[in-house]
Amino acid sequence: SLTVAQVGLVLDASGSMYAQYDKGKVQQVIERLLPLAVHFDDDGALDVWAFSNKVLALPPATLKNYADYIANAESGWRQWGMMSINNEPAVIEKVIQRYQNTTLPVLIIFISDGGVSQNAAIKKLLVEAAKLPIFWQFVGIGGRNYGILEKLDTMPGRIVDNCGFFALDDINSVSEQALYGRLLSEFPLWLETAKLKSIVR
Repeated sequence: SLTVAQVGLVLDASGSMYAQYDKGKVQQVIERLLPLAVHFDDDGALDVWAFSNKVLALPPATLKNYADYIANAESGWRQWGMMSINNEPAVIEKVIQRYQNTTLPVLIIFISDGGVSQNAAIKKLLVEAAKLPIFWQFVGIGGRNYGILEKLDTMPGRIVDNCGFFALDDINSVSEQALYGRLLSEFPLWLETAKLKSIVR
């Protein structure tokens, strides 16, 4: 039985990501992740946010538009007004606002190339968000200095472990099976615990 969930995608669009957008790496991530995510999404559309210093809510990604999403959404990534510093807390807050009253479980796929500096603020938000029906799957792509993202699994003070992290140098270097496995390695465990603790109905 497939889990029905709402799936959201958060895209790091800070300056250090420029080459990854320019060379089509972020587009590849969407092309590989979206068909997997749509399998268990409730409406076949993923909520998408891009962030740098500020946050931009992008149009939902679907099987109809995902093939050239990065080039087309809101006139394409070069027009998003991003590419400055990365402010993770701002986008985490927006995601929490969007789903805090949802009845379905939520899987957030959060793409980052690291350079994470606001560790305390990120930690505080995610610890507080542990009571919400949101699981945060952080995916590192071609980056370094992931900071707190690599330690989220062991963060104390949460009712349930609501975060996962894995890093890929190149998303095309792993098979679909392996990618799916990594993407969903922790979400089902979280879901089970979240149901037991009445976080998810």
